[in-house]
Amino acid sequence: MMTDRQLPTRVLSAALLVLASAGSTLAQQGPPAPGPMDPISFPEYAEYTLSNGARVIVVENNEQPVVTVNLRIKSGSAYDPRGREGLAGSTASMLNKGTTARDSKEIAESIDFLGASISASAGADWTSATATVLTAFLDEALEIMADMVKNPTFPEEEFEIERKRALTALQLELSSAESVAQRRFINGVYGDHPYASLPTEQSMTEMQRSDMVDFHSTYYRPGNALFVVAGDIGPDDAVKKLEEYFGDWGTGEVPALTAPAPPARTEREIFFYHKPGSVQAVIRAGHLLEPATHPDWVSMDVMMRILGGGSQGWLYRALRQEKGYTYGAYAIVAKRIEQGYFVADTEVRNEVTDSSLAELFTLLDKIRDEPVPQEDLELAVNAMTGSFPRQIETPQQVAGRVATSQLRGLPEDYLEKYRDRVAAVDVGEVQRVAQKHLHPDRLLVVVVGDANEIYDQVARFGEVQLFDVEGNAITLASIAVGASAFVFDPSIIEPVTLVYDLSMQGNAMGESTNTITRETVEGREIIKSEENMSGMGFSREQTLTFDAATFQGIEVMSGQSMGGRSMSVELSFDGTVVKGSVAKMDGTTSEVDTEVPQGTLLPGMDSYAIWLADFENNTEIKVPAFNASSGTLYSLSLNVVGKSTITVPAGDFEVYELEVSGSEATMKIFARVAAPHIVIRQDFPGQPVSLLLKEIR
Repeated sequence: MMTDRQLPTRVLSAALLVLASAGSTLAQQGPPAPGPMDPISFPEYAEYTLSNGARVIVVENNEQPVVTVNLRIKSGSAYDPRGREGLAGSTASMLNKGTTARDSKEIAESIDFLGASISASAGADWTSATATVLTAFLDEALEIMADMVKNPTFPEEEFEIERKRALTALQLELSSAESVAQRRFINGVYGDHPYASLPTEQSMTEMQRSDMVDFHSTYYRPGNALFVVAGDIGPDDAVKKLEEYFGDWGTGEVPALTAPAPPARTEREIFFYHKPGSVQAVIRAGHLLEPATHPDWVSMDVMMRILGGGSQGWLYRALRQEKGYTYGAYAIVAKRIEQGYFVADTEVRNEVTDSSLAELFTLLDKIRDEPVPQEDLELAVNAMTGSFPRQIETPQQVAGRVATSQLRGLPEDYLEKYRDRVAAVDVGEVQRVAQKHLHPDRLLVVVVGDANEIYDQVARFGEVQLFDVEGNAITLASIAVGASAFVFDPSIIEPVTLVYDLSMQGNAMGESTNTITRETVEGREIIKSEENMSGMGFSREQTLTFDAATFQGIEVMSGQSMGGRSMSVELSFDGTVVKGSVAKMDGTTSEVDTEVPQGTLLPGMDSYAIWLADFENNTEIKVPAFNASSGTLYSLSLNVVGKSTITVPAGDFEVYELEVSGSEATMKIFARVAAPHIVIRQDFPGQPVSLLLKEIR
């Protein structure tokens, strides 16, 4: 038999001519219409109830010798007590930290020995614990999983480690404008409803081990549990094994969730969270939607896909591809047992904030007022129906899908008929659900950015409520950047070299050396600071010059690199105008020619403002400063929050504890009480990284 590789050359040439002709015709006619959907067979599943009341669903799949057991406890973060936000998540994360039979090391080693994975986490509506293991080791994995679920001891020392980890993660989250915007949107859209339960520094600091013990004993009950077993096991064997390992799980009544209704908005509200120095506006806009059981949800999924689903969505095409305002713009939905929500999200350059908001509101109106183009509908439907089979390929995926569907109270045939229902959505149906469920006039709009730069742009669209990023109400007058009321005397600064360790969790990972000199240039005495920092994939060199008599900045030149990207700054200051250029990490260069108030600090002068501040008589000092990255002014705030003695490699020092804020993030700094108040230690927000004084010479 002749194979295609053996075809004579003349046959191949003829075939290529035919294909070329066909390609020309296809190019004229456009891409072919998609064919019919390939049939998929969603696996059947059987339902049982254990003797202790736990529900069980078994989905048999013998293609691979793997089993996934997904346990859902029907109590998630919505069940966190007031003031203990984050409790459900912390309880779940502590399940593998020790039981009455095993400590955390023994649990980890046992799981590794089996080649299994066992993990737990909490969402809004439920807590999930999942074990995936080869069929041959299912008994051993179930024994460990059952021990973790039934008998956790929440060891105090492990809890303190978990608390520190959670606080570090939270600090990192709160340093991100995108995270602040999302948190403030959730807080605003749900109000006092427990779906707004998000961990805070206060709730995580005040949480006690006893809180986890109480949460576990209250909600980790078989009558509040659903097991979904998927993979290489039959229903009878699955139920038998669950009875063996979970049958003695203590029963008990679980209190129902009591929740006030979320706010019912009747008009658009705009919340602005001031983040000084931001070069972008982070925008979140949306409102509540129906519970997950509402019959319109499949049609709403299609409508939201058209509006903001990926690079084919209207928001992305308009704001990125057509306007070039942003790198991305999307519409995201969250389905809940009670009310869910949708949110349109994007981050745009300061100068196009108003244009971006206007485009967003226009598109929300458009999808309600006009039938969507058939081509856009087909793109959305084809993407959704085409990707669905890939979402149920593995036992783990099937277990997760079935568990979620069951807990949300969806019809038994929901997953089996999902693709057909998506394919049946037409143009009229999209407009119907848009008109019924989308309300542009009732949006909650959250903007995080520099109010001194973009407040007026946002105020074009309605009354603005202004807050700082912690959620405290503020006024424009309170954040206006004015001339400094403080006079700094740099005469006490003497030549010195300071060496710091760049430390991560107590381990030195790099070094910073700062050499300060005094010299006379053209009859003017100046102070020059030369800093060199390297380590942890980051390096920076900076030379700062300022007047030794007046503390007026003269010049700053710096360069830094991180992860293969670099930034350089060259600025000069004559007391009235800052001039120069900034080459940013994104490859762009901006020219600076900005008039600033008297006493404005150049980049790098904040450390010396701390050196010279009169903290004995002023617990809060504010001075204007220039942000090179954004080319904007901000009020540098130095707040004394305490006094203590700390130990660093250079020795023991009595220090002022300072919160230094006003730019992108709040820093914790410890400055020597003795003048000049040199920085002894600096902690970086949201990271286990510190600068620790190593040597003074």
